[in-house]
Amino acid sequence: MNDEIMIREYNSGDELDWLDLHASVMVDSYAWWTVIHKKPSYKNDIIDLVACHNEKLVGFTVGEINSDKAENKNVFIWDFGVHRNYRGKDIGRMMIRHLHKIMNNKYGINKSIWYSQDPDSIDYYKYIGMKEIGRHWQLTLKPTKEQKELFRKDKFNCRTIRGDCAIDDLDYVRKKFNVIEDDDTLKPMVCVGYEYIL
Repeated sequence: MNDEIMIREYNSGDELDWLDLHASVMVDSYAWWTVIHKKPSYKNDIIDLVACHNEKLVGFTVGEINSDKAENKNVFIWDFGVHRNYRGKDIGRMMIRHLHKIMNNKYGINKSIWYSQDPDSIDYYKYIGMKEIGRHWQLTLKPTKEQKELFRKDKFNCRTIRGDCAIDDLDYVRKKFNVIEDDDTLKPMVCVGYEYIL
């Protein structure tokens, strides 16, 4: 199948298909906690790739050059996914190699930074040889009465607060705040960071 897969740059005509693919990947992933309805834009240059099989989008990756989330001379990966029907066919690795080729040739960068709270993604990153660089909890809180009042002063009604904490601080955060534990997409999940040098 790899000879039928084409990796190319995303173009604006791909947006609806890209959003469909992104939503499909979200269905069986914990990597995202909110649905997007428009392709995101970024402050810095990006490398925005899609994988196609017979003209159909089956994979995507977006990396931002020197984003606020990465130190200088890194590419921070915002989005990466392959449709479930095309997994296990080396498409992800093909996209990563293509991404790194562009990073090296155009920007002189050889390191990408990846984060995920999805167990399958974490297993994949380890499988292809990424190096772990850190962990933290991603979680959602129900605001306290005091927090709600603070936001209401500025005309904002706060229903939940999304954030993170250090691995060792989760018990403290649970005691101090009302952490959402019963919603599968909002409950605390460990987010693992990786760097990849190719």
